[in-house]
Amino acid sequence: MKILNLSTVHRWNDPRIFYKIASSLADRHEVVHAAVGDGEVRQVQGVTVKPLGVWHSRWDRPKLWWRAYREMLRSEYDVIHFHDPELALLLIPYALLGNKKLICDIHEHPEAAIGGREWIPRPIRKAVATAFSLLLRKTPYLYDKVILAEERYAPLFPTRVNVHIVLNHALIPQPDVELPDRYRDFDPEKELRLIYVGSIVGDRGGRKLAEMMTHVWKSYPQATLDLVGMIRPDSLERDLNKIANASDKRIRLHGFVDFLKARTLMQRAHIGMIPLLPNPNYTVSIATKFFDYMIYGLPCVASNFPLWEEFLRETQCGITADPTHSEALADAVVNLAGDKQKLLQCSETGYRQVRERFSWKGQAEKLFRIYKDIQP
Repeated sequence: MKILNLSTVHRWNDPRIFYKIASSLADRHEVVHAAVGDGEVRQVQGVTVKPLGVWHSRWDRPKLWWRAYREMLRSEYDVIHFHDPELALLLIPYALLGNKKLICDIHEHPEAAIGGREWIPRPIRKAVATAFSLLLRKTPYLYDKVILAEERYAPLFPTRVNVHIVLNHALIPQPDVELPDRYRDFDPEKELRLIYVGSIVGDRGGRKLAEMMTHVWKSYPQATLDLVGMIRPDSLERDLNKIANASDKRIRLHGFVDFLKARTLMQRAHIGMIPLLPNPNYTVSIATKFFDYMIYGLPCVASNFPLWEEFLRETQCGITADPTHSEALADAVVNLAGDKQKLLQCSETGYRQVRERFSWKGQAEKLFRIYKDIQP
């Protein structure tokens, strides 16, 4: 089959959408991947990548929707696999035509995801989010398949045989990487590298991390923080730049980097940070950052949501702290950095468990079965 893998929100090299979904499907099908990005059409890992352009303001969104719709109208596609809640609305007329298979892939809590869209004017954002959430609950009746990235999203949808769960588990590098020997001569008073990898927006704790460092430096003046990911909105980026510039290079803003650069930074780090603030999109699901860090045996300090605390008790790969208080985050970092035995245990346990229990390989098999169901 020829598949169009589509997103007008996520960058073309998004870990789930491209490296997991598109690249896995390309092993068995012809895949065209149209998503946010610049450049020419190109082949990457057996996938034809068609950049739709980039957006800088809410007024750019309709341009990307139009380009996506124009791509969908091409007659050669057998399946359109889309990843944005917004597209669920735009594709209703397309679904009613019934001439192509449509797969709706939901990887965020529907109402929380739309409620966080900056392109929607703030006064109407809550109402739009509620309306979108109600619409998405009807997607099993509109589309051939609905894929959920979290088991906890399932109660939001009617019980239908065409709703499937494909968890956002870890893509283990091939060839695999060895567990970094980062703690053999570890001395936090000489070097302590903290890292956060992912989008840096208001509710993901970027500002709290910067504030946290002023407390960490009281115990470990040489500690550094690498913030790896795109920062939004512009006001937050300006604030973090000011803090970084005044930190004597101890806070480093990398912006969006490719997968290989992020991997190198994680392999060199000592503690990974997951300080997401309370939000329904985060509190009801396991952040993929846990798996990203576990791949490289990187212990974490994470938000103390009940679900996350349960996950860490089970996996023993890190500790929790109150993400709304920078001092609490700092205390957790200082305590973990000062316990070499705990660091080693978290590192080794996380590295092993992500390979035994949370590998993408098993989820890819689920994806293949879904596509086999709709194959003519």
